[in-house]
Amino acid sequence: MTSRVTDFATDSRERPLEDQRNIGLFGATSLGVGAIVGGGILALAGVAFATAGPGAIVAFALNGVIAMLTVASFAYLARRFPESGGIYAYAKKVLSIEVAFVVGWVVWFASILAGVLYSLGFAAFAAEGLTRGLPLLGMSAEWTQGAPLRAALALAAILLYAATLVQRAAGGGHAATIGKVVVFAILIVAGTVAWVVKSPSELLARLDPFLAAGPTGVVQAMGYTFIALQGFDLIAAVGGEVKDPERNLPLAMYLSLGIALAIYLPLLFIMATVGAPPEGIAHAAAANPEGMVAEAAERFMGVGGYWLVIGAGVLSMLSALRANLVGASRVAFAMARDRTLPRRLGGVRGSSGTPAVAVVVTGLMVAVIAVAVGDVAAAGAASSLIFLISFAMVHWAAVLAGSRTDHARPAVVPVIGAVLCLGLATFQAFAVPEAGTVVLTWLALGAA
Repeated sequence: MTSRVTDFATDSRERPLEDQRNIGLFGATSLGVGAIVGGGILALAGVAFATAGPGAIVAFALNGVIAMLTVASFAYLARRFPESGGIYAYAKKVLSIEVAFVVGWVVWFASILAGVLYSLGFAAFAAEGLTRGLPLLGMSAEWTQGAPLRAALALAAILLYAATLVQRAAGGGHAATIGKVVVFAILIVAGTVAWVVKSPSELLARLDPFLAAGPTGVVQAMGYTFIALQGFDLIAAVGGEVKDPERNLPLAMYLSLGIALAIYLPLLFIMATVGAPPEGIAHAAAANPEGMVAEAAERFMGVGGYWLVIGAGVLSMLSALRANLVGASRVAFAMARDRTLPRRLGGVRGSSGTPAVAVVVTGLMVAVIAVAVGDVAAAGAASSLIFLISFAMVHWAAVLAGSRTDHARPAVVPVIGAVLCLGLATFQAFAVPEAGTVVLTWLALGAA
């Protein structure tokens, strides 16, 4: 199998991606931060607060623990196998090709669903901005409320980024990532100032009851929002394009997740206190889950805070969409080189050497599913579920890889990580049956 893959890569007009390492530590970290920060929390924080009340903060923190354990397994595998393809590339090293195909099939779809979530999230934030902004310009905003506009906006974003990624490699595109991190920093600083000005005792009272729906509500919020911490895995997916991979791959994954948690947890606390109405954040979230973060910012920053979040939402969704298109296309490209997907998906383009066919096919699948689903919450639930399953596979691969070394150590971290991922995935499948149905359908297609 290895020789055939090598022959195919050599026969193509361009060098394989592994020979074109053009992404440094900053670029790899930016890719991860772009995928994690912003999109998930802005799209799904309202759902989490409506489900668990202020306890949503605990849900995000616990998801951070699971994600950090997963990064540890990714980092171990990335050092051993620094090549493109991510989870699939690791699986084919330690599993049979049939099982590796199942892993790749799941991971490819996971990034596709994440792309669906963020394309729909972009459309929702853009439509929200148009709805409030057009009347200020003396224009009618009635046409912004319908589903056709959101579908058109989502399709435009998908096609634009797919076309861009066909033209050039995965590096670059840092402006949106840097911009949204600055915006979130402004929100956190403004919220901290509001804390100083207002009465701390009154603000803390808004956290009561903290676990409004009990421990079950926290677990359910974890299942809805785990996708908000996804993105570090996309760094592994472009491992063959990263310089000094044994150092930069693990470090970029840890940095991207750490930056995300350093932004998320303070921001959630601010939203649940200075950004909450007197009746509590759960009430506001239930009334308008998608617009909750923008409304929370407006309460302590005025109308400028509202527009700041809308702008951050647009930037966040677009950068996360781009990152997931990159990751999904690289998985498909790696599978095509191994003949576990059609050979044409392994074609590269011109001087850029990008996996153009894989990008186009992935983009078309994201577009079709986005139009068919059309709902941010449903896409988020399905994405969280399938990523939990794929991350459990990563832990499994780490256990197997570690057991086959000369200095094998007890696989405590990956075993704990796998148990937590599978446990939360099982809960999510029963809590949101529609998400379980989507995953089972895709697995059935893969089996066929």
